[in-house]
Amino acid sequence: MSQLHNVHFIYKFKDLLFIAICIAAGFACENKKTNIDTSGNLTPVVEKIITVYGSKNCDHCNDFRNKLDSANLKYEFKDAEANEQYYKELLLKIQQANFKGYVSFPVLEIDNKIYVKPSFEEFMSIISE
Repeated sequence: MSQLHNVHFIYKFKDLLFIAICIAAGFACENKKTNIDTSGNLTPVVEKIITVYGSKNCDHCNDFRNKLDSANLKYEFKDAEANEQYYKELLLKIQQANFKGYVSFPVLEIDNKIYVKPSFEEFMSIISE
């Protein structure tokens, strides 16, 4: 085997080992990603929970969602204009966050924190923290 093939085999083996450990520990691994640190060890990447509140008729929302899709980021979209439950949920979250000012779409909830109409660049810096 070539050295490159050996490295590829080792990483596949470590992926399988990581999955086996997750299964044995009772964790759901289907949406987990892993990084390989400088020691060659696999470490799980904690994905942020992203909820996008908006409207299917909102150009800013659709543009933001297209960027999320292009970046292969997982998120949940809640149409607060079409669904009264989502609208009430959003109002409650904005009140709990003590947000002052004009609220416009999209509104993001990332790990239980509310962000009103951030740019995609701001969003990317938030999720990379």
